[in-house]
Amino acid sequence: MTQVTERISVDVVQDASRVLRCIGHPIRLRIIELLDSRGEMNVSAVQEELGLEQATASQHLNLMRDKGILRSRREGVNVYYEVQDDKVVQIINCLRACDVDPRGSKVQ
Repeated sequence: MTQVTERISVDVVQDASRVLRCIGHPIRLRIIELLDSRGEMNVSAVQEELGLEQATASQHLNLMRDKGILRSRREGVNVYYEVQDDKVVQIINCLRACDVDPRGSKVQ
């Protein structure tokens, strides 16, 4: 067990809870990982890359934009998204480092 010398502030816990609630869905985690690795993408590219229905991709992207996780910009008829909150990239990196399989052991 890790020795903790300082407690996490209430503000940090509340912010972490907000972020985790928002990204705590498999599709949203996949979208964040995709945007982290590829950078800015439009809805159609996200939808195609992840094999999602356009309505599903748009719903998840809009939710994360509304919660401040992603930012968007419109160019003509296309809306482009990118990660706005660097904390979510740190969370994705933690997930990559932990890479636990369903039986609870670390995948090699």
